[in-house]
Amino acid sequence: MYRLKLISPHFGIDDKGPLHPTQEQARQAAELMLRVYRGNVRAEVHRVDVKTRKTEKLEEVYIKQEWIE
Repeated sequence: MYRLKLISPHFGIDDKGPLHPTQEQARQAAELMLRVYRGNVRAEVHRVDVKTRKTEKLEEVYIKQEWIE
């Protein structure tokens, strides 16, 4: 299973979203969330071991930087 993690200096770390069955679906969710959130946002895809609840970072999808006043 895969989980999306959004990181921003404005809202902190958001990793409360759903688990995705494939890495591609998690990547698509990251692209969608980067369109929704404003400001500096980093999106990461993590593999989740459901039994131990440990995560492993697989990739940084994008880093979006945008000035907010």
